[in-house]
Amino acid sequence: MMRTVNTGYYLSKSRGSKNLLLRIIAILCRFGITHKKFQRSLQRYAAVTRNGGSVPTFAITAVVLKRNPELIRELNRQGIEFAVHGYIHTDYRPIPLEEQVRHFKNAIDIFNGCQVSFTGFRAPFLRINGRTPKVLGSLGFLYDSSHILCWDVLDSTQYPKQAWHEYSRLLDFYMPLKAEEYLTLPKFINGFVEIPVSIPDDEAIIDRLGITDEKEISKIWLDILQRTYNRGELFTVQLHPERISFCENALSDILEQAKRLNPSVWVATLREITEWWREREKFTLEIDSRSDRKYYVKAACSERATILLKNCEADAPSTEWANGYRSIIARDFTLESPVRPVIGVSSDSSPAAVKFLRTEGFVVEQSDQPDHYGLYLDDLTRFEEADEKPLSEKVEQSEAPLLRYWRWPDQARSALSITGDIDSMTIADFALRIFENWRQSRR
Repeated sequence: MMRTVNTGYYLSKSRGSKNLLLRIIAILCRFGITHKKFQRSLQRYAAVTRNGGSVPTFAITAVVLKRNPELIRELNRQGIEFAVHGYIHTDYRPIPLEEQVRHFKNAIDIFNGCQVSFTGFRAPFLRINGRTPKVLGSLGFLYDSSHILCWDVLDSTQYPKQAWHEYSRLLDFYMPLKAEEYLTLPKFINGFVEIPVSIPDDEAIIDRLGITDEKEISKIWLDILQRTYNRGELFTVQLHPERISFCENALSDILEQAKRLNPSVWVATLREITEWWREREKFTLEIDSRSDRKYYVKAACSERATILLKNCEADAPSTEWANGYRSIIARDFTLESPVRPVIGVSSDSSPAAVKFLRTEGFVVEQSDQPDHYGLYLDDLTRFEEADEKPLSEKVEQSEAPLLRYWRWPDQARSALSITGDIDSMTIADFALRIFENWRQSRR
């Protein structure tokens, strides 16, 4: 009896009893006895992304894949990308290391058995613990997209108090970082890439705040798109297929706006973002002094790399880009600059700070000669994740000569990824989720 009560509490802890009842009603409306209704939603979703020139990434729970292998295999053959959404739809944050390994190995076996390719992971409820990335990396996953950043794009005074309370309850459950304080960028950690998700997502907008007006949904997501574009960062949309009827126009609008922006927005799958981040990690810039004010540059990178320069002149053609930068296609060229076009840092700088600046594409030199650099930083002895955005802004505001690799390929200023979770395809899947979580709680 106690375990049944615990399961009920688990299912409602992020919603509240009233909202859970509304969720049950929504399930009955959005799903059918067979997967045919959900299949139509998937096809509708795929058509919108295809017309917008993109491919979605769907994270699917392994047990749901096992019950519907033919449909998912066909979508995979059509080019739609899939990721592992856990073995069952459960909260992995409290689950011990050994149990996570067992779950993820079972999920891998099911994906391989169903002949559905995957490279990454997204946790149910977007909840993992500090051990999860290590487990995933050891099992061959290349990325995790369970990290959340929340954008301050909503005005609480515009919504009923109860709706805002439900939205706040969701944030308390997710525990996201604030996008105003952190960079919304992938992180490359020991060969493993962490890709953040942006909220408010479809659940927050529709099921928590009760927004069903398509123009209002478009406004929210277009606002996030513009902010990530201005900052040169990543907007990872989370839109579950069962809510495509509410968000079809919003999805189309952000894809169309992404096409209009110049410099461009790189629209990519989570796998493509991961591959690019791993490729970019290997790029190098060699900068050698040739004579007074002249520096020879040799870039070891792929053709897709975006090389930017600011406040210095190159002997090769360059074009205006954004934020005072110019883009250069050449890979071997000479720069004319009053100082070395790199960032100098003091010898006691935190290794984390140096690594971050290099990840941002800059050449960093530790030195006790600040006069050699237009930008010299001597206040980096302590450095944490929360310091990344302020440091990035400080560098961007500098008038120093600088050379760097940009974050995204092919001259793109920012990136956009369309994703969604498939944790159920039929009403029966939801009933089985209760049983699966009950069984998990007994372990």
